[in-house]
Amino acid sequence: MIQPPIEDLYITPIRLYPLGLLYAATVLEKWGFEVRILDTLSPLKRKSIPLPAKFSYLQPYLGQPFFFKHYQRFGLSMEKILTAIKGYSPDLIGLSSSFAAYYRQVEELIKTIKEYYSSPIIIGGNQATAARVEIKARTPEVDAVIPGQAEVNFSGYLKDRFGAVAEKDGGILGIDSGIDWKTINPAHHLLSAANYQIGGKNYISLQASRGCPHYCSFCNIHLVFGRRIEYRKVESILEEMRWNYLYRQVRIFNFEDDNLAFDQNWLLEFLKAVVSDRILKGIEITFMNGISYENLQEEILCWMKRAGVRKLDLSWVSGEPSLRLRYHRPQKKSEAEFFTLLDIARRMGFFITVYLILGLPGQTKEEIMATAEKLLEKNVLVGPSIFYLTPGCELYRELEIPPEIKNDWDMYRSTAFAVETKELKRRELIELFLYIRKKNIEKLGFRRSLKPSFNN
Repeated sequence: MIQPPIEDLYITPIRLYPLGLLYAATVLEKWGFEVRILDTLSPLKRKSIPLPAKFSYLQPYLGQPFFFKHYQRFGLSMEKILTAIKGYSPDLIGLSSSFAAYYRQVEELIKTIKEYYSSPIIIGGNQATAARVEIKARTPEVDAVIPGQAEVNFSGYLKDRFGAVAEKDGGILGIDSGIDWKTINPAHHLLSAANYQIGGKNYISLQASRGCPHYCSFCNIHLVFGRRIEYRKVESILEEMRWNYLYRQVRIFNFEDDNLAFDQNWLLEFLKAVVSDRILKGIEITFMNGISYENLQEEILCWMKRAGVRKLDLSWVSGEPSLRLRYHRPQKKSEAEFFTLLDIARRMGFFITVYLILGLPGQTKEEIMATAEKLLEKNVLVGPSIFYLTPGCELYRELEIPPEIKNDWDMYRSTAFAVETKELKRRELIELFLYIRKKNIEKLGFRRSLKPSFNN
């Protein structure tokens, strides 16, 4: 199972933990396969490479204050990847494809592997789910595209290809039933713990819930996990955390959930269980995809603080209520309630980042700047997240995008500043991005603001 290299202007290390591959690996182990993970991004290697000609409009900005310095390749070289595959001689090779913008590296890897090895190659992940037909047409070397959740859709392929039989609690797993993801743990044991660190501390990513009941126009996560949210049992999560704490010295637990706080009662039960646990001492809990401010209140914040949460990543999207309504963002809390929540969280000592999406149709330069200023007055970090194309979402279907952009997946990244609207052209998007980063440093006096983000 391979996590491919990436080429871009930046990378966010905490987003690189290959959790999806680890769940797929657990499925394979249940079917009796021996599995290895080749994470080409860990430990992280980087090399400056020429800026692609299609991004030449970014050249004048490279190296300027508050922008990026280089276009880079992150990950192992092709030669080292091929050597690792040769040393294992696999019967099956699986690759993850989570983002359209990085599919070129996935495709290059697949085509190169096929030049040397005849093993079947499968592909899964968000992009594989959103663009299954396009991937098969574009990359015929792929033997199968596994959409959605591996626990549900992987078993049929394994049965057809290998005639394998999976075990479940000592019995035989029904082929059509799949595996309930809530009853298994991802295969953390296949990774070297020391390769995944933040601030010198070992970390893992994990999931407590899947599914999203919301209909945000710019998001496609429902294609993979569906609209119905479901949670694991609290004790199951604690067991996963304890094992990694004791046997892999993990001290930072990063939840990839999109809606962890949707059920407030569940969240309180989990936080209280962490606080009272005899083993999980001195840990930090983070939320890579943020946590919805709509479902936060003072009691939850108090328990979050006690459980080891130090920073809050909150997605406000836009300061204009009509825009949030237009793009189907939940709006249980008014602006006044949101700012009151920020005040409470600041008094408790949380470090807060509030994310704004820049470049949604209907947004103006004036609205973005005014919203950023309001947030900076609250002494929070403002995260400028440039809008980019997401296959399968409502906006993707509705927007009129020039063919040279829509047909080029390389342009489906925040750093391309690719989607222009009648209100905001590319130059203005870049200027707003630089403006917010500059203001962050002037207001807060440090450079953590120089880490951009994906859409939230």
